[in-house]
Amino acid sequence: MTSQAAPQLPLALVGIDPGSEQLYRLVLRYPGSSMESLSDRLGRSMDNLQRDLASLIDRRLVSVIGQQVTPEPPEFALGRLLNQETQRLAEAERALSVAQSEIRTYVGEYLRGQQRSDWRPIPIDVIPDGELLDVMLTLVSNTEGELLFLRPDQWFLPTGQRMDVAVTEAISNGRGSRAIYPEAIIETHPESVQARARAGERIRVLPTVPTRLAVFGAEAVIIPEAWGSTVGARLLVRQPAIVAACIALFDQLWSHALTVPGFDDATASGSARRQLLELLARGAKDEQIARSLGVSLRTVRRWIASMMAELGVDSRFQAGVEAVRHGWL
Repeated sequence: MTSQAAPQLPLALVGIDPGSEQLYRLVLRYPGSSMESLSDRLGRSMDNLQRDLASLIDRRLVSVIGQQVTPEPPEFALGRLLNQETQRLAEAERALSVAQSEIRTYVGEYLRGQQRSDWRPIPIDVIPDGELLDVMLTLVSNTEGELLFLRPDQWFLPTGQRMDVAVTEAISNGRGSRAIYPEAIIETHPESVQARARAGERIRVLPTVPTRLAVFGAEAVIIPEAWGSTVGARLLVRQPAIVAACIALFDQLWSHALTVPGFDDATASGSARRQLLELLARGAKDEQIARSLGVSLRTVRRWIASMMAELGVDSRFQAGVEAVRHGWL
């Protein structure tokens, strides 16, 4: 049986330990008390009392004149300490924001370091279960290309909801995303799929989904340490051939999966796709295309991302070339 940590007292935030806080509350109730009186009331030795008192004096919460201990007005004394802590936290938040914005820079330096002739990269990292969500959120924010998910059971997990928010935001910014679920979800938990479907994620179902899997463009894949496992550590793999193999596996499963009405409307119909390609070929902007086709700007961007993923290209120019080769234009 695991023991629970004791609740933190309010003044711990500003560096006041429990013994000092207990003493401070007593001084507030009995201002002007002598050291001996406080020692008796608390049942502590004078040495212990003086140590706790020193912490309060250092923070200018109390003052000692002769043998009398007097509190400073708490609205000013504590207000000053809390304002200082608020400033410290604001500075820490700004520093974290800067560090977050620099993640891509650090990733680039890491990849350059891996290319050194005297360095042999280790392309597989073991991610403990407790760190998985943070790693996945970072990958969604700092990779490019289509997102692919095998999701056999994530709607049962609290972490799944935070991933839904991150993926929905990525889709709204024009990123493609596809997910495969077991068909039971349509009957039992359709609401867990609908938010991402409304955002533009393409969704299909299979009778069963063999394992959890998340692919982040061509850059990384996360799979269970034990294939099909729903607990324990995960493997973060950046090795290109393994990532490509996982994409091929997903596409194979996707080709056998079924669409569900209302859950996969991201692909334009044949006539709409031709109109889309013709407008792109004429250099029309996304906003113009949306007005011409009578759809939302987000839908246009989803269609373009889906079409580029289907053609296996990285640019709209390449999409035009491949569309001609496929006979779409």
